[in-house]
Amino acid sequence: MSKETPTAGIFIPTMNRVDFVIRQLRYYASVKCPHTIYIGDSSPQEESEKIKREIERLGDAIKARYFYLPGYGSWQSHHYLITQVKEKYICYSGDDDYQIPNSVTKCIEFLETHPDYSSASGYATTFTLKQSGPYGDLKSLSDYPRRQIEEETGTERIKHFFRTYYVSHFSVNKTAGLVEYWSSAKDIKDGSFQAEIVPTSLPLIYGKSKILDCLGFVRQIHNNRVAQPTTELDWIAKSDWPQSYALFHQILSEKLTQKDGIPTEEAKKVIKFAFIYYLAIHLQRNYESAYSPQSKLSWLSFWRPILNLAQSVVVKVFPFSKYIYRVHLKPKMTGRKEMHYEVLRTDSQYYKDFKSVMNSFSSHN
Repeated sequence: MSKETPTAGIFIPTMNRVDFVIRQLRYYASVKCPHTIYIGDSSPQEESEKIKREIERLGDAIKARYFYLPGYGSWQSHHYLITQVKEKYICYSGDDDYQIPNSVTKCIEFLETHPDYSSASGYATTFTLKQSGPYGDLKSLSDYPRRQIEEETGTERIKHFFRTYYVSHFSVNKTAGLVEYWSSAKDIKDGSFQAEIVPTSLPLIYGKSKILDCLGFVRQIHNNRVAQPTTELDWIAKSDWPQSYALFHQILSEKLTQKDGIPTEEAKKVIKFAFIYYLAIHLQRNYESAYSPQSKLSWLSFWRPILNLAQSVVVKVFPFSKYIYRVHLKPKMTGRKEMHYEVLRTDSQYYKDFKSVMNSFSSHN
């Protein structure tokens, strides 16, 4: 990182998960993170003191700013922290996640020279542990989807976005932009619209998104994650949904009109049908999950042993076949790498960054 490269603020809203926050702070200290960590804590006073003591203990090993936010809801804590960030760039981290500081810097360097992009990220993975809580032995890894959306107009980008939805504030954004995106949602009642969908979709109206060839961040999957509505149908049935949707539709339509210079009615149609596509995809998934699990299970129970046996035979007979397929062939066929495989290969370019994360949560440390 050169002296001329701007730094970022990594903001972490949290409540009642002190051990996860301390784990993350120690990780950033261990990798000499150059970016500032902003923590907004809504935990009880006695719990919050633990975080403050840890920041004091780490001293100059970390740049951190702590804010005690009792009674703050999700949107309030996010918005407050974003407005406190002094750096030019910003990215979000859940209290149980990890941003990779080297990759944050690479994203900043990219955005500095590509003004038509509003956000940038690396690849991402999720992990689960064999034990509950922040520390334990690795149980499993999965890819966490990120999207590269590079159409030239906000209209085409927002259509693409709702077809392949992802949370864009995990990416590195310009701070001034993120302040505007979150402020736009202040009057919305529904939490999903207010604290996710509106602020995560607006960056795609204003600019392109880039995926760089690095490990961007790592998420932990566990039983104590914040729960969302059980299904999209439960969400739509909420009493405040119609009013919240109307505000969402109005906000995105106005921003799209401004960005693309198209008539308001045209922008409204774009947002309406893009969001219908989003709902259709998720409702279909809900239906399949609720009404056809048995047929899927029976199919899997029949074929899985056969597939597993075939795979083990191929690997034993051709020991390099797994490596060749997963590292060289599959990325060419699918257009993306299998990060959950790559991060564990010691000769992979992503291994070092993931090893630092793994050291952070390992029960042996």
